[in-house]
Amino acid sequence: MGATILAQSNDVTFSQDSLRMDFELFHKVLVNYHPGLSRYKTPQELNSDLLKSHEEFTKSITLKDAFLNLHKATSKIECGHTYPNFWNQERNIQNELFNGEDKLPFSFVLLENEMIVHKNVSKIRLETGSAITHINGLSIFDIVQNLKNYARIDGNNMEKFFKDFSIEGFSKFEAFDIIFPLLYPPKKKQYSIIVRHLDGTVSSRYIKTVSRQQRKELLKERYADYFNNEKDEWDSSYPIDSVAVLKLGTFAVWNMDLDWKKFLEDFFKDKRTKKSKHLVLDLRGNEGGLMEVYWKLLTYLTKKPMKLERFEQLVTYEKVAPEHVQYLESWDKSVFDRTNQVVKKDVNFYEFNDDAVNFLEIAPSHFAFDGNIFVLMDAANSSAGFYLAKYLRENNLATLIGGISGGNQMGTNGGQFFMLKLPYTKLEVDVPLIGYFPREPAKDSGLVPDYHIERNYNYYHQKWILGIDLDYSKVLALTSGTIGKSE
Repeated sequence: MGATILAQSNDVTFSQDSLRMDFELFHKVLVNYHPGLSRYKTPQELNSDLLKSHEEFTKSITLKDAFLNLHKATSKIECGHTYPNFWNQERNIQNELFNGEDKLPFSFVLLENEMIVHKNVSKIRLETGSAITHINGLSIFDIVQNLKNYARIDGNNMEKFFKDFSIEGFSKFEAFDIIFPLLYPPKKKQYSIIVRHLDGTVSSRYIKTVSRQQRKELLKERYADYFNNEKDEWDSSYPIDSVAVLKLGTFAVWNMDLDWKKFLEDFFKDKRTKKSKHLVLDLRGNEGGLMEVYWKLLTYLTKKPMKLERFEQLVTYEKVAPEHVQYLESWDKSVFDRTNQVVKKDVNFYEFNDDAVNFLEIAPSHFAFDGNIFVLMDAANSSAGFYLAKYLRENNLATLIGGISGGNQMGTNGGQFFMLKLPYTKLEVDVPLIGYFPREPAKDSGLVPDYHIERNYNYYHQKWILGIDLDYSKVLALTSGTIGKSE
């Protein structure tokens, strides 16, 4: 017996047998094709986690329960690319679970003990920089501890969790918007909140919830400049004569209208760039995208040829088992049969037989920058942005400034993916297929910048209230400049 539709509601219930079969398929796909299951945990720890996840998942009654328990199960793997991808769920699942009028009506940054309000579209007093300490009688600290069970991070790098569970209001889906209302649904389309205002006073208020689309439209209406500076844009500027700034908010260039190769070439050919002594490469908010972008960017950031030793690239299989094929999708059909692509490395892994995956050769451009390079970074840098910062540091090409990166120095998983569709719940899970692992022992952490600017209340107060960007300020202090102003 599979799913049962209840006549009097939109809820879907599942039989225990159907849930068991879905989880067993999920388990088999992970064990056979996921390269990073033992990257951060011992086999005993992993087996214990999966056993507990199996028990929780098979007790799911509704679609909401199944989604939350599956998300929690993937979080225990500690792989930032393994999760029920919000964008890949069926439309009816998105409508049922993600698109309700149950979102907080403001953008914010989530910290350990409070959320700091950025842009408010509600009708209550909620200034930029005010701090919410409680929701529905629960402390933000207690809420955060629960939300961490759904973190999409690599290893023990919790910096990425706080980045992911903050709300900017740009994206179609954001993790807090989805997980929080499922765990803590509003009552009569409102939450009770306790707010610490900028003047130090504390108030208790009720705040009406909105849909994601309603909030986005109100943000655009009230804060036009906020959306003009959307995080994914590419931009360049010259704040003072000696400094050129290149902002690259994403490497997911397939979603962009501009010719990214021409954009980079034009920037580095520009006379203002060529006469600048210092280049600020702003990667904040850049989670990754096309690796070719950072490969091309490196040609403009080095004056001599480089042969970079890349992380080992390992997979766990040569050919997908026939019984699994019908449940798996991928953009790259070659991942179903790797015959002649890989050779056996050891009992656990195959490695690619193409030497190009082991080394990255970079030939400098004629327009390569000839000056000091500073990289602004944060916890979003968990994939291609992580690797770019890593290579720049290892080759003494740049000074890193800002927050600790996402990703993990012990390695990450990605590159190619299966989209696993569970047959009974119809939930989808992203399963990365290539493990990118260091050749030498490494720390279970993100990249710590040369100048770490902690992301705390003071950081956002300086940025949003006083207009001071502490990351830029550090660059300009190092170059004997003046304090950098934030938009």
